[in-house]
Order: sequence, then C-alpha cells, then structure tokens
Amino acid sequence: MNKKIWLKGAAGFSFFMAICQTVISLSPAAAAYFQAPPGLLENRSQLVLVGEGAALILVIFGLYALSGAGSIPRLPLLRLGLIGISSLYLLRGLFFILTVLIVLGIIEGEILIQGVISTLVFLAAGIAYAVGTALNWREMQIRR
Repeated sequence: MNKKIWLKGAAGFSFFMAICQTVISLSPAAAAYFQAPPGLLENRSQLVLVGEGAALILVIFGLYALSGAGSIPRLPLLRLGLIGISSLYLLRGLFFILTVLIVLGIIEGEILIQGVISTLVFLAAGIAYAVGTALNWREMQIRR
C-alpha cells in the first residue's frame, strides 16, 4: 500500500471542508442550518469574510498534506505543521464522545445530525493526517 495515500486523503478532506465552508459562508440559510452565531447571520459581509477566512485556513491545511505527500514542494515547518493540523482535527473530532454520552443518557443534550456528520469528518481527517504524518515522517526530513 502506498503510504502517501493517507496524506493525499487528508488533503482531500481539507479541500472538501473548505468547499463546504465556502458554500455555508455564501448562503445565510446554510449558515443558519449549521448554527452560525446570530451576529454573523445578521451581517452578510462579515459572514462571508469569516467563512472565507476559515476556508482559506482549510486550504492551507490541505496544501500541507500534499506537501507531506511530496505532491507539491516542501512547505515551511512541514512536520510541525502536520502535527498541529492532526491535533486540531483530532481534538475537534473528539466531540463525538459527547454525542455518545448523550445517546447513552449519561449527559443531557440535543443531538443534531449536522453536528454529528461534521464531527465524524473532522475525526476522519485527523486520523488521516496523524497516520499519514507518522508513516511519512522520515521522508519529510529536511534534505541538506
């Protein structure tokens, strides 16, 4: 199995999330569905600005994954960046534990399908980044 596929898949997750973020930021109805803060829903230009800023960050994350896979030139602080990105995605993905606790009745709360799907996408992306980073660690060393 090609170990670079993990980082290429991770990049795919990031680019997919960036596209979704763009759609959400351009549609107040979609933003409301995904529970954007009322302040953003009332100010469309701020919604677009914040949403596209988030999308840009996700694109940069995808570029780091492609760089780690060797598909594009090496980006600065590549290994550290991939560790950070993996950690962020995994931490966000761990919100799935709250969903499980709600389903089991251990804590009270509302389960929203869009929240569950979002959490699972972040968890899958985090796993892809972490596994891809670990498998490709040596190949990402700085060549002197």
